[in-house]
Amino acid sequence: MSAKRYMRVMVTCALLAWGGQAVNAQAAEFHLYVKCKGTLSTTGKSKAAHLDLALRDNNTTALILRSNVLPKGERLVYTQTPGDYTMVYKLRQPGTHYYHDWLNGTWVVWQPNLKRLATIRLAIDRQEGELEGELLDFNDDLIGTMQMTCVKVDPDELSEPKF
Repeated sequence: MSAKRYMRVMVTCALLAWGGQAVNAQAAEFHLYVKCKGTLSTTGKSKAAHLDLALRDNNTTALILRSNVLPKGERLVYTQTPGDYTMVYKLRQPGTHYYHDWLNGTWVVWQPNLKRLATIRLAIDRQEGELEGELLDFNDDLIGTMQMTCVKVDPDELSEPKF
């Protein structure tokens, strides 16, 4: 094998090894992965709901990985207490334009009434794994409630991306 070819092979191997470590470092930025299942109730109606979160400890953000009731890909700031993780997400006022990502899907899959929804409040009990949430309008009137059971998930068990 020529010296040039040997160097190319060595550089390629080094880049592949470095790239694998970069992916692992990126995945390790979140310290806790949570899967929640339950119901969303609004004015006497209820719907099955799911929510997958990744929590990052160093800047206290929670990333919505998958959900049929909340906007995927949004980051929520959470507060960690000895008993709970609490987070609030405020939507924009009516009349503003919402970004729709055609490649990754819709911004919101389902909401009871997006024109009225202004604030989402969530609290996850750290001992029991119970999630309680409220959907509020711009007058802070209750639109709906969320009741879910959450479990901690190992990030290695999450499905690999297709693309």
